[in-house]
Amino acid sequence: MNRISSLVLGIILMISCEVKPQEIAYGEDACHFCRMTIVDRQHAAQLVTVKGKSFKYDAIECMMNHLNKWDQPEVKYFLVTDYATPGQLVDATSSHYLISEAIPSPMGEFLTAFENREEREKVVKRSKGKSLNWNELKQEFNVKQ
Repeated sequence: MNRISSLVLGIILMISCEVKPQEIAYGEDACHFCRMTIVDRQHAAQLVTVKGKSFKYDAIECMMNHLNKWDQPEVKYFLVTDYATPGQLVDATSSHYLISEAIPSPMGEFLTAFENREEREKVVKRSKGKSLNWNELKQEFNVKQ
C-alpha cells in the first residue's frame, strides 16, 4: 500500500470514528428505556457514550430513569429536545427544566426542557410548575452521576 492510500484510509477511519449524536427517526426509533416508538418532537432525549454508542429516549424522564440503572461507559453527550424548537437536541447539562401538569410528556412526568431560560419563564407564567436546572433534575430522579 502506498503512502497516499494509507493517508486516505487513515482519514476515513478518523472520520468514521467521530463520536456524535445520531438523528432521531421520529415514528421509527424506539425508546431504549421503555421501548415505545419515539414520536414526540418536544420531549425526546439522547445519551451518547464516549465510545459513540447512542441511546435514544421518547421522554426526558426515560433518560433520567435509565441513568438510575446506568452501567454503561462514561457519557459524552446528554441531550434533550428544546420544547421551543421541536426536534432540536440541545445540551441537557445547560438546559432549563419545567415540571408542569399543563404540558404532558410521553411518560406522564410532565417534564419539559428548554435551551433558553427566558423561554421557560414565558411558559411558567402561563402554566405554573416547578423550575429545575440539570443538577436539581438529577436530584429529582435520584441520579447519582
